[in-house]
Amino acid sequence: MTAKQESASALAQRCHVCEFSPLDPVADYARFSRVTSDSKPWPKGGRLFICPSCAGVQKTVDAEWESEVEQIYGSYSIYHQSEGAEQSVFDEISGGVSSRSGHLLEQLRSQINLPETGRLLDVGCGNGAFLRAFSSVMRGWSLCGTELNAKYKKVVEDIPGVVALYVGGPTDVPGCFSIITLIHVLEHIPEPGQLLSQLWDKLDLGGHLVVEVPSFKRNPFDLLIADHITHFSKETFLRTVRGAGYDVITATEDWVPKELTIVARKGDRSASPGDSVTSSEVHPLLMRLDWLRAVVTMANRHSKSSRFGLFGTSIAATWLFDELAGRVEFFVDEDPNRAGRTYMDRPVYLPNDVPAGSRVLVALPPDFAEPVKARLEKHSLIFKLILPPVFAE
Repeated sequence: MTAKQESASALAQRCHVCEFSPLDPVADYARFSRVTSDSKPWPKGGRLFICPSCAGVQKTVDAEWESEVEQIYGSYSIYHQSEGAEQSVFDEISGGVSSRSGHLLEQLRSQINLPETGRLLDVGCGNGAFLRAFSSVMRGWSLCGTELNAKYKKVVEDIPGVVALYVGGPTDVPGCFSIITLIHVLEHIPEPGQLLSQLWDKLDLGGHLVVEVPSFKRNPFDLLIADHITHFSKETFLRTVRGAGYDVITATEDWVPKELTIVARKGDRSASPGDSVTSSEVHPLLMRLDWLRAVVTMANRHSKSSRFGLFGTSIAATWLFDELAGRVEFFVDEDPNRAGRTYMDRPVYLPNDVPAGSRVLVALPPDFAEPVKARLEKHSLIFKLILPPVFAE
C-alpha cells in the first residue's frame, strides 16, 4: 500500500463527528437490503460503523462508497413517487395535510422573528421545495440555492424571489446571507462539521443556520439508506453544530416527524462539542437493528397471506418490498399526490380504496404507526391494519 493509500484509508476510518479513529464495525449489517434516499431499492452488502468515542453512527468514505454514491446520484429523481411533488406532512390526530417545507417554515417563524427583507441561501435545494414555500410567505426576501448539477436550474430560478441556482459548493456563492438552510443535506456530507465551518463566513453577523436531518433513533429505517454517510442522533447532531462554533437556539425532534431540526446563530465560534460517551450508549443502535430484523420477520409472515399491502411509498416501504422479494400486492398512501398511481409496478390506494379483507402492514416506526392506526380506524375500514413490533428497550 502506498503512503497516499494509507492516508486515504486513515481518513476513511476517522469519525465524521469527533475525528476519533479507528471506528468499530457493526456486525451483520451487510445482510440488510438497502434503499437510496430517493426511495429506490439498493443491493445488500453495505458497511456500518460506530465511533467508540462519541457513538457517532456512520459509513466510511472509501472507494466502494464513493462508487455507489456516484451511481445513485447519477440517476437521482427527487419525489418520483409523486412526479416531483414534495412529501406531505400529516397531523397525527386530524390527518390534515401540509407540505413538509411549509410546515418547517411555519415552525421556524414561530421560533425566530423574520424581518420583511433579507437574503436566504438553501444549500442542496433540490427542485426548490423550501425556496418555493419561503417565497410564498416572505415576498421581500432575495433567495439563492445550490445543487450539484443544473437539473432543476430553470425550475428553481422560476420561483419568485430566486436570484439564481448555483451549481457547486456554497462557498462559491457571492455575498452573505441572513439565513442559510440545509434540509436533508448534512447526512450526505462526508465531513459535515467542515461544511458548517465553511458556511460560517457566508452568514451575516447574528445570522441563522437551519439544519434538518433524519433521526436514526426515532426512525431506524434511516440506517438502511445507502447514500446517507452519517446517521445522526440528537447528541451527535448537537456536537457537530456546536463544534463548528454555532450557538444553538433550538434543537427539536417535534417540528417534522422522524426528523431532527436545529436552529443556530452565528456566535463567537467557541467550540463546545460535548463529552465522550460510554460504551452503553451503543445499545440504541444495536436495538434498532434488531428491531429492523423483527420487522422483516413480521412482514414475511403476513406476506404469505393473499391481498397483502404496505402502508407508505417512501424509504421504509421500498426497503420492505425488496426484503420481501416483491411479495406485496399493493401500497397504501394518504398523500393524494401519490395515490392513484403505481409504485414498484403495484397500485397505490388511498385508505378508502383498499380491497376488502386485505392486510396492510404500517411500514413506520412504532411511535408513528400508532397514530396512523388510531386516525384511520375512526373511519369504517374494510381491511386489517397491522402495526410493526415495538422497540425492545
